[in-house]
Amino acid sequence: MKRIIRRVIEKMDRIKNIIQGFLILTLILCFIPNNVLAEERDDGYFTIKDKKTGEIIFQTSRYVYIGDEYLNENNKLYRVISVDGDEGLAEFVEEVDLTDFLPSSTEQKDFPVTAEQSRRISVYHTHGDESYVPTDGAASIKNGGGILSVGEVFAKNLEEKGVEVLHSTRVHFPHDNAAYQRSRRTARELLQQGVDAQFDIHRDAIPPERYITDINGEKVARVRLVVGKQNPNYIANDNFAKQLKAAGDQIYPGLIKGIFYARGTYNQDLAPRSILVEVGTDKNDKQIAEKGAALFADVAARTLYGEDLKETPGPAGTTSPIKGETSAIGKTLLWLIVLTVIGIGGYMLITGGSWEEIKTKLSKFSTKEFANFLKKKKNRD
Repeated sequence: MKRIIRRVIEKMDRIKNIIQGFLILTLILCFIPNNVLAEERDDGYFTIKDKKTGEIIFQTSRYVYIGDEYLNENNKLYRVISVDGDEGLAEFVEEVDLTDFLPSSTEQKDFPVTAEQSRRISVYHTHGDESYVPTDGAASIKNGGGILSVGEVFAKNLEEKGVEVLHSTRVHFPHDNAAYQRSRRTARELLQQGVDAQFDIHRDAIPPERYITDINGEKVARVRLVVGKQNPNYIANDNFAKQLKAAGDQIYPGLIKGIFYARGTYNQDLAPRSILVEVGTDKNDKQIAEKGAALFADVAARTLYGEDLKETPGPAGTTSPIKGETSAIGKTLLWLIVLTVIGIGGYMLITGGSWEEIKTKLSKFSTKEFANFLKKKKNRD
């Protein structure tokens, strides 16, 4: 009988160890940012084609995974179903009507504002070394590439429209996946200053003709928006991207070439109006990229602050509400609750405690903290 009991205890210990290991692994995975998935290739690019027609849907220097999605220039949504080497296939999902995403004056009037607020946008560059080979002489410049100039043009055009712009020129070198961790600090610092939206400006690295277009008789570099699918603000950021695309389609048709829904967060988990923008490719002249950035500044200003911003600025701090922003905040809170529960469960099993012991500890902690709070308040009074 003792032998049987001993075996049962041994098996229970093994099960406990397995559960402990699983919880520890879960905690590690939960707290490691998904930025590690926000990968970009050192060389080459992916070409994704339509499964039925064989036509090129999009090309990108970012890594492409099965399940990634792409909204093309004509607002047709595709989903990647296979990737083999540098090529992949995607299937058509649906045609997206962006009419409802156009900002309206009614929405702006309904959005609460205060006199202390101001129109403020932040701009930074996770890969500040990115450059334009024909004019900069290299694809990457360690101390700061041509992408900083493109960001400056974007900022100045916004400022001309009455928008305050916080533009960080930190380079975050070297150009690797860890750059998103380094730029995360920059993104946080900018957001803490109360901005209405945040833009991470990049350039792509695919054939130059894929980014060139003609707008109002002038050659300009096109713009692509990138939304990270693995973050609690995904819905709000997606809708913000669609607002930008809808406004761009109306003001400068062809300027915004598409929206790439990729793996990772790209630091977009920090705010509901955070977007990654690719302006041109490394093989474009920097001048046409700057022209594209200037036009996109007009799109961003009108999306956030209204059609007649230049002539009638309106109340300070007025922005169009982003669909899904409230639900995104709710999801963030839900994530925090889930992580807290996992942490408590992990602590309980790792320390060998029971639910009753945990409840007792929490009860004592709450009572003690509340008593300390009342004592401090009484002393202040």
